[in-house]
Amino acid sequence: MMYPKESNEVSSFMLHQTVISAKVGTSTFMEALAANGTTNIQTSVTGVTASKRRFIDDRRDQPFDKRLRFSVRQTESAYRYRDIVVRKQDGFTHILLSTKSSENNSLNPEVMKEVQSALNTAAADDSKLVLFSAVGSIFCCGLDFIYFIRRLTDDRKKESTKMAEAIRNFVNTFIQFKKPIIVAVNGPAIGLGASILPLCDVVWANEKAWFQTPYTTFGQSPDGCSSLTFPRIMGLASANEMLFSGRKLTAQEACAKGLVSQVFWPGTFTQEVMVRIKELVTCNSVVLEESKALVRNIMKVDLEQANEKECEVLKKIWGSAQGMDSMLKYLQRKIDEF
Repeated sequence: MMYPKESNEVSSFMLHQTVISAKVGTSTFMEALAANGTTNIQTSVTGVTASKRRFIDDRRDQPFDKRLRFSVRQTESAYRYRDIVVRKQDGFTHILLSTKSSENNSLNPEVMKEVQSALNTAAADDSKLVLFSAVGSIFCCGLDFIYFIRRLTDDRKKESTKMAEAIRNFVNTFIQFKKPIIVAVNGPAIGLGASILPLCDVVWANEKAWFQTPYTTFGQSPDGCSSLTFPRIMGLASANEMLFSGRKLTAQEACAKGLVSQVFWPGTFTQEVMVRIKELVTCNSVVLEESKALVRNIMKVDLEQANEKECEVLKKIWGSAQGMDSMLKYLQRKIDEF
C-alpha cells in the first residue's frame, strides 16, 4: 500500500469519495466555477449538485457487500449497525468503524450517532472498557466531504449549524465517557479521526498508521478539542505545525510526541492489542473508572469549553461564503489532479 509523501496528498484517502462523485459532473462543476467564480455558492454548484445526489442515492440503494464485515461478525454477541460493528465480549465492548454511508471510515452525522449509541450502551452495561478500532486498512479519514458539501450548498447557515452540533455531541460523548477507551489505530487517522485520540485513554498504533490534521488546507479550523489537547501533549510548536501546516506524523513520530502510547508491528498488531485488552479486563471495574476519573476530571471542563469554542468557529466558517469558497477551491484542485 502506498502512502502519501507530502501533506497535501492526503486527498488520496480523505477526498476519494468526493472526487468520485464530482467526476459525475466535473465539467459542469468547472464551467460553473469559471463562469461565476466560487463566492456565489448556490450558483456555482447547482450544475453538479443534482448529479452528486443521484450518485449518492444510487449507491445507498445498492445492496451492501457484507464480506468486509464477515470476519468480525462471527459470534451471536455481535450487534448490527449500518456504519459500525459492535461486539460485546467478555469484559469489554469492541466498536469498529465499518462505514457503509461514507468512504474510508469517514464521519458524517449518521456514523457519529451510531458511535455515540454504542458508547452509551457500553457505559450502561457491564463492560469494563471500550476498544475502538476500524475494519480495513484505514482507521478514519475525518469528516465525510460528500455528505458535507452536498448539504452546505443547499442551506449553508442551517446545515453548518447542524454539522457543528453533530460534532459537538460526538466529541462530548468521548469527553464524558467514564470507562477507559482504548484505541487501536490500524491505518491513517486524519482530521477528526486523529483529533479525538487524546480524548481516549490508551492509543495503540500499527507501524503503518499515520496521523494528519490538515485543517487549513481545506478551509477548516481545528476540531475534536485539538486546539487544546495537541499543544498540551506535544508542545505548541509541534501542535501548530500539525494544525496549521498539516504535517503528517508516522506512527513512531506520533508515539514520540505523546499522541500514541505504543506502536506494534503490522503482522502481530491485532494479537498484541488483544493480549493487552485481556490483561486490562482482569482489573476491577471500579478501580479502572476511578483511576480514569483522577486523570481526566481535572481536564473535563476545559475540554468541554474547547469543544464548544471550536464548534462555534466551525459554524461561523462553514456558514460564510468565504469559508465555502475555500473548500470549493480545494475540491477543484483535487479534481484537477485526478
